[in-house]
Amino acid sequence: MNLKTKRIIKIIVLLIFFTSEVFAQFSGFALYNRQGNTTTYLLDENENIAHTWNLSTECNYTVLLKDNGNIVRGTKNNTQTGGTNNSLGGAADAGRVQEIDPNGNVVWDFIYSSSSVLSHHDICLIGDNVLLTAWEAKSQAELINTGFTGNVSNSGKWPTHFVEIEGNPNTGTAQIVWEWHIWDHLCQDVDPNKPNYVNDISDHPELIDINMIQNSGGGPGGGGGDWFHVNGVDYNPDLDQIAFSSRFSSEIYIIDHSTTTAEAASHTGGNSGMGGDILYRWGNPANYGMTGQRVIPNAVHDVRWVKDDGRPLGGHLQIFNNSGGGNNQSTVDAILTPVNGYTYFRSSGQPYGPSSYTSRYFCQYSAPGQSASDRMSNGNIFVNASGGQGGAGVMYEVDSL
Repeated sequence: MNLKTKRIIKIIVLLIFFTSEVFAQFSGFALYNRQGNTTTYLLDENENIAHTWNLSTECNYTVLLKDNGNIVRGTKNNTQTGGTNNSLGGAADAGRVQEIDPNGNVVWDFIYSSSSVLSHHDICLIGDNVLLTAWEAKSQAELINTGFTGNVSNSGKWPTHFVEIEGNPNTGTAQIVWEWHIWDHLCQDVDPNKPNYVNDISDHPELIDINMIQNSGGGPGGGGGDWFHVNGVDYNPDLDQIAFSSRFSSEIYIIDHSTTTAEAASHTGGNSGMGGDILYRWGNPANYGMTGQRVIPNAVHDVRWVKDDGRPLGGHLQIFNNSGGGNNQSTVDAILTPVNGYTYFRSSGQPYGPSSYTSRYFCQYSAPGQSASDRMSNGNIFVNASGGQGGAGVMYEVDSL
């Protein structure tokens, strides 16, 4: 397969590399960087190393391959291994992203790390730009004043935001060109005297109930700082929309990217006319006051659109549903969203459909956390069952369902 057209595969904590011998094996490459390791590998279908990047910083979670042969890599904000220079810390913390050419030269370098913000987990490409997943610090007082009723330590919590950056090879740096903050799209129904009050959560699926997640874990500062634990992000250029997955809400979401940053902080504007509000959500209807089947029972990772280029299930959303099959049985699920122009259809008083998945693969190897999947152009599924948290630690390919 031509390297330039290879679909990006996200690789996270892995202990074993394994490729199954299946009917109609897909010919291509896998890009692999073990979390916390300094070396990135490009592997062919026979497990041969086609190319190696030996670098000085640890990969945090994700590495991407661009059409020009360069890689974009989330990494720790330090010059040597050993962690990030940031007081926040947390699961899959980063603080830095770099574009690196095939010879290991840094094309540009961007640090997003301070006492109040820190990039973490996933990145994705928006054209030639890069979208970062990040935390931002919110104090105990800010949370209480916004109607949060759960336990919150003196160190506060760290809700999600996204930052799009544009790299500049001439200066070797990058600049922020767009932002979206979940903090701008919260609601609460406990105190009418506090901001974002709504009478009924179920009337506002476009907003995130600040109290829908009472218990979380890990993240910056320890405890429950990593409030939503957003771990996967993807971009759809046809819709100009962003999808992301949240472990602790057991839900996936879609937002509008066609907005300006100002519109993204509001409830109007963009192709959808909804600004930065939630366009679509799926997996756990109780989060917005609805009854209905909870299809994501626990953790979910790596939401992505199946590329709509003629491959099977093109245009569907695909997720790694860590316990989708029950009893810690992992599944790869694909759903057909009820897209309606630039918004999504929902019957009055009902949760967003569909009520179940279109396609489900019961993973041969399961993982309670992390993990990823990709549907290749021939319909085969490439599965990464993470080795973290007692998981299998295996990458493998299965033929199409």
